[in-house]
Amino acid sequence: MARIPRTRLSLLWLALVAAFALVAASCGGDDGEEAGGEQTQEPAPADSGGDEAAPEPAPDEGDETDEPAPDESAPDTAAQEPAPDEGDPAVPDEGGEVAEPEPAAPDEPFQVAYLSASSANTWLLSSRLEMEAVAEANNIEITEFDAQFDPSLQTTQFQDVIASGAYDGVILVSIVGIGSLPDIEAALGAGLEVVTLNQVVGEDYTTSEPQVPGVSANVMAAPFVNGKRLGELTVLACADLDPCEVVYIYGIKGLPIDDAARAGLDEVIAAYPAITIVAEGEGQYLGPEGGINATQDILQVAPDFDVLVGADQSVQGAEIVLADEGKLDQVRLVGWGGSVPAIEGIAGGRWFGGVFGAPGDEGRIAMEAMVSALTGGPDLGGVDPLADLPDNGLVTADNVDLFTPQWDG
Repeated sequence: MARIPRTRLSLLWLALVAAFALVAASCGGDDGEEAGGEQTQEPAPADSGGDEAAPEPAPDEGDETDEPAPDESAPDTAAQEPAPDEGDPAVPDEGGEVAEPEPAAPDEPFQVAYLSASSANTWLLSSRLEMEAVAEANNIEITEFDAQFDPSLQTTQFQDVIASGAYDGVILVSIVGIGSLPDIEAALGAGLEVVTLNQVVGEDYTTSEPQVPGVSANVMAAPFVNGKRLGELTVLACADLDPCEVVYIYGIKGLPIDDAARAGLDEVIAAYPAITIVAEGEGQYLGPEGGINATQDILQVAPDFDVLVGADQSVQGAEIVLADEGKLDQVRLVGWGGSVPAIEGIAGGRWFGGVFGAPGDEGRIAMEAMVSALTGGPDLGGVDPLADLPDNGLVTADNVDLFTPQWDG
């Protein structure tokens, strides 16, 4: 093998290092040194004097040493790679895919106490079912407290909720109205959000607006406003009658909400001299039986009349009595509640009309108001659920197909 001058050998070393690694064996220098001495593994630095690099020699097809041998002194780069952090989501798994990060723990749900006047009441049952649907979609857990229409029991339950410190908010269906004021103020003082539902907590029965400062929302159709709606339907029922004799069945005469509703009706019909109230009764909110008893008593003092107005349960009972007496075709029935029997009666032509009741909407809106309050949103204030319904919630044969009852009555 021919000797290669040292200068060229240095340049050749650089070229080989860049392409492969150190050459396994090299030739002697150009100053008469004999080959065979131990070679240093570090190549000599390139001479910057302008010598051109020698062309690479053509490989000898028969020489198996043309492939450079691995340099055992070269650092083991694999060994120097840091071990992957098993918790790093960007580190590929054995299959070559990037591991997904562990999901974050869900937020703790809000806790809301629902202080119901009665869990057995079918109106409030409809409200609760809609509350639960909204709560489930917004990470809220509801605990219901059944006062069973017992004012003292509801007061105890309310105070227990506040003292427990376990709740973020309260939805209240008050049995005692303004009597709930001290407990509402205590709840607000303890940092709870409060929404009132279905009943007036205050002394003004003409508005749906909250009457306790700090309450996030009050969801209900004000009794006086609903009474005016009954008055408007009564005027429609009497439109072609002069005179028009009307029977009015209270829920409970003397109850503030009932008296406010009657006041609203009286205000409307006062502008129509042909309309007069000829008899009154009380259905006691006892279902059709209360209406049956009231109607039988009324027929003793007013055997003939044109229109009967009352809560749906009372009108159901009145329909039974009037049918038995053969007078159903002579009396136009106006209900208050929008229950299944009311909507069916209007659609079937047996009832003239009714003021719609929306307990499901009330429950949904109340919980939406609570969600807004708990999450830093705006207060909803006073909400009349009938205000956005067709014809302001007045149901007649002309529009009954636009209404779907929300409770059984």
